[in-house]
Amino acid sequence: MTSNYQEQLAYFFDRHVTEKPWYWSIQEASVFDASDTLASFAFIEQFCLTAKTGLTPFSDDQIGVGLNYIFNHSQMVHDFKNADAPFKRREKALRSLFFIFRDVLDPRCDHELGHKSKVRQSKLNDFCYMFWDVSPLSTWIKFDNSEQIGLSFMASLTEEDLERMQLPEDVLARLRQQKTQSKVEIMTPEAIAANTHQQYQNMDAETRGYYEAIADVMHNCLGLGNPACVESGLHGLGHTAFFLPDIAVPIIDAYLKNKKNRNKDLVNYAKGARTGMIL
Repeated sequence: MTSNYQEQLAYFFDRHVTEKPWYWSIQEASVFDASDTLASFAFIEQFCLTAKTGLTPFSDDQIGVGLNYIFNHSQMVHDFKNADAPFKRREKALRSLFFIFRDVLDPRCDHELGHKSKVRQSKLNDFCYMFWDVSPLSTWIKFDNSEQIGLSFMASLTEEDLERMQLPEDVLARLRQQKTQSKVEIMTPEAIAANTHQQYQNMDAETRGYYEAIADVMHNCLGLGNPACVESGLHGLGHTAFFLPDIAVPIIDAYLKNKKNRNKDLVNYAKGARTGMIL
């Protein structure tokens, strides 16, 4: 990949917006060199700090597609997690994710709630709402049985679920093959939940620090003016509350106690997030 930051931005965002995003092309995505994980880390680190000005030339849809690639679908986001960077630097970079919400999503997203929308949202709103569901940056614990959990989850998906994920055909084919050919023992949803809870309880201090950093981003989103960003923060906190209630629930409780929060839909959503059972 080019070393020029402006050229990198153009590569990700200066694209024609089509029904199928540009990065579904395997040939196009293979341009990236995944060997230098620190370079990917440094790009995302810089991008969070400068996105407000760096993304000015691009449309909302271009930004939505580019953000979705960088943070949800690229090797770069995994490189960010695996790069040889000290804890303090990585933690600071994680907290700077808030600038994406404050400087890009808050002013640009439609003032709509994803969980209430009956039509497909804009690409930017969709990224905002689903960020904590999809991005690998949401999960920092290294599961002992990640393959078994992943395949168990895949086994639970119906064909309708797979189609709804809107994945490239080659990816869908690979997932279907994994479902039919895997010899890994499939766990029940209850077993997955119990096993995962146990592993969260035994995680080390550094891993917990990463979860505290992303919870801080979610917390800060609750103070933004755009309800889409507030919803995103509550969405992420809801998932965090299921496994780490001691981190997420106090933040949600403070939001519910704040008398300035008058949006009934968001208040009800926060109540659901507090249980850790929202989708």
